[in-house]
Amino acid sequence: LTKKETEILLLLSANEGLVFSRTQILDSVWGYDYFGDSRVVDTHIKRLRAKLEPYSHPDWDIVTVRGIGYKFEVIK
Repeated sequence: LTKKETEILLLLSANEGLVFSRTQILDSVWGYDYFGDSRVVDTHIKRLRAKLEPYSHPDWDIVTVRGIGYKFEVIK
């Protein structure tokens, strides 16, 4: 994983169940002074999911909450 992918995974998994918007992820991972397109988060999430696919587990997932953002979900 790249540094940014790792940071996103750590942010989401450390806050299991909480939904983070793109802006919140940008602020936490890239910093408040990031100047660019917020869709960069979508690209990193897509790459992160692809890299984790071989290690996927039925008990957890990175979930898209449509219109809001992303969350790490533990399926019980």
